[in-house]
Amino acid sequence: MPRLIAAVVSGLACSLALPLAAADSAPNKAEVEALITAGQQYLLSQAQPDGALAPGKKFTLGVTLLAAETLLLPPLATPADHPAVTNACAFMMKFKQPDGGIYNPEEGLGNYCTSLGLRLAVASKATNQELIKGMQGYLFGLQNGDANSPAHGGIGYGSKGAGHEDLSNTSYAVGALRASGVPAADPHMQAALKFLERCQNLSAVNKLPWVTNDGGAVYAPDESKAAGSWDPKAAETGGEKPKLASYGSMTYALISSYLVLDLKPDDQRVQAALGWVKANYQFDANPGMAKGKEGQGLFYYYVTMAKTFDLLDATTIELPGGRKADWRADLFATIKSRAQQGEGGKTFWINNADRWGEGMPQLVTAYTVGVLKRIHASL
Repeated sequence: MPRLIAAVVSGLACSLALPLAAADSAPNKAEVEALITAGQQYLLSQAQPDGALAPGKKFTLGVTLLAAETLLLPPLATPADHPAVTNACAFMMKFKQPDGGIYNPEEGLGNYCTSLGLRLAVASKATNQELIKGMQGYLFGLQNGDANSPAHGGIGYGSKGAGHEDLSNTSYAVGALRASGVPAADPHMQAALKFLERCQNLSAVNKLPWVTNDGGAVYAPDESKAAGSWDPKAAETGGEKPKLASYGSMTYALISSYLVLDLKPDDQRVQAALGWVKANYQFDANPGMAKGKEGQGLFYYYVTMAKTFDLLDATTIELPGGRKADWRADLFATIKSRAQQGEGGKTFWINNADRWGEGMPQLVTAYTVGVLKRIHASL
């Protein structure tokens, strides 16, 4: 997908760090490449006899798919015929289901794993169109088709049934479908776009009663993982309006999904969400999360941030007060400071706030190497 050309946008043993001071300048490519190499060496060292790139059973499929795709991406791309990559692809095929999805029925992560499988197929330049069409069809089949539901157009885990659609799952699916060639004008993508709007705290596009116009995003039209939830089917009682808090990882996921669906950087929806992230620009926490939970989803926050600025083709962001921050410098400094040294001196990353799988060093290292590759692409 072509990059959008835009003007500059107007640890296992470690706990949350103090707010990071602004880095002086962008890192050089050699610095970034050194960390990419170290992270990839760790990922390759995790190869299991069955082809997985993580030990154990929990989340193993999804982590393997993400790690394999990350290894294949430039710079320093691992060759597609590397045994770790070919074995990971073979491992994926063990989980191909009759409905076209790629998932472990015992885990119920059908959307995430199928989206990651589709991304891996694209990264590996797979020519098996039957496999790709099957994954696309499975993801389309997960989309909420109830036009009377606030969740219409959204996509969920694939195991909880209609009414449990969310922004994170939808973002993964939209990104994978677009990468595999589904046009933004496709009716499925346009329905997903309307769902995204109902996750944004912006009354110009979202008429749900919790909207307060801060421009940020929540987890789902009826829930925020930061704080707040409500029942859209409940009768109005005349009490206080429901309150759903916007937070960082979902706001960046919203922006990047908007851009993937071909919205322009000057679109009011994108600009409103950028206003929120400018006001909440930080790296020591997933901003908006409740006190005591600031570290939850922290590395996913870094992933969605890097993806957003990469799609914007932006190197700096103008913050309130007029200061321009170089996100590449700040994010690289953060990642470098959070690197861990394991057995044999191997470098990995992990989040001691173990939620959403971020207690797994294989997952977090795959996230981080992907972020580093986006930073490198911007230098």
